[in-house]
Amino acid sequence: MTQKIISKPEAISAYIRVDWEIVVQRFADLRHAERVSLANKHFTDEVLQWAQTLPRQMQLRLLDVIIAGLANDDAQVGVYLTRPEDLQDFAFFLDRIVREYHGISGDTRQEHDWDIPVGEYTLTRISPEFGRMSMRARVARNVAGWNLPSAMNREERLRFESFIVSAFAQLPFAGSYRSLTPGHALEMSVEEAEQMRRDHFLFNDMTTDNHLTTSGIASEWPFGRGIWLSADKTQMIWVGEEDHLRIISIVHGSDLGEVDKSLGDLLKALEKAGVSFARHPVYGVVTTCPTNMGTGKRQSVLVQFPRLSRRGTDEAHLKAKAKALNLQARGLSGEHSQMDAAGTSDISPRARFGVTEAEITKRLFEGLTALYELERQHQEEDAPVTV
Repeated sequence: MTQKIISKPEAISAYIRVDWEIVVQRFADLRHAERVSLANKHFTDEVLQWAQTLPRQMQLRLLDVIIAGLANDDAQVGVYLTRPEDLQDFAFFLDRIVREYHGISGDTRQEHDWDIPVGEYTLTRISPEFGRMSMRARVARNVAGWNLPSAMNREERLRFESFIVSAFAQLPFAGSYRSLTPGHALEMSVEEAEQMRRDHFLFNDMTTDNHLTTSGIASEWPFGRGIWLSADKTQMIWVGEEDHLRIISIVHGSDLGEVDKSLGDLLKALEKAGVSFARHPVYGVVTTCPTNMGTGKRQSVLVQFPRLSRRGTDEAHLKAKAKALNLQARGLSGEHSQMDAAGTSDISPRARFGVTEAEITKRLFEGLTALYELERQHQEEDAPVTV
């Protein structure tokens, strides 16, 4: 049965009068079905009373923030920010969610450190066979002064695209921008877009995901979306996906530090071109989904673990081993994808907040070292006994 895709106007229509009793009842129904997002868990009687005291426009904004969590039975977090100031304006509610998801206690504050050595975290130190791996690092970024993608209308999306394309023209790297916007001077063809997706450069059609449609992130698709891609295809910037920008570096080799250098150079060049990123004094970079706050950085390596994944037939086994090492194991093409028969998995550290960018790289190297040792032990256990 094909899933019905619901737009944000459809999702919000039942709550548009800002009747918080309907919200409370919906959350209660989800709890009864044992589907409890963090938004559901933390929408307490105390938060309800606070929400009812807000001016009407603020109540409408809060409803925008939680609508995806109300509309989707499988929501795990249940909130998407609509503008950078949401973290201040709705701190009474959102702080609880951010702190629980990231395991924050006390006065922890996000720190940043891009001083990542080249030549220290070489994967060939783990195994000689890791001489040419697919290594990727990306950061999520939103730009100060703009609504976040969940609250952008078509006009603002197009204005933002125009603004960021002007910034791309100032980058000191050879590259080009291609737009998904119909009629744009730099519009790519359908065939070009599909080829970019097959090459794992371009993000997918966002209108097939109810979390993105009900939150408004996918609204006005595909206007204001596109990709800047370097001439050597090792650097790319997504425009208008879940965040304003997803800035990505892909290097084939064995030195994790080389990926960080490429990514750091691209970030510095954007800031020099006049792109000011939205930040929070405690939680670091502001991202549409709270799960990416902190550094906004995800760094990964595509590695084969045939034994731990039991030739791709038991992904849960590999994922459990990775989780115990504070790593995430995803499929061949990232989140929501499957591993192949060789157990090819996208491995990354779980932490985003409370660690620096440099620590994420260190954790990836150390975690991979430990995970590969488990794989090696499995190989020895499964090896035939010779007499």
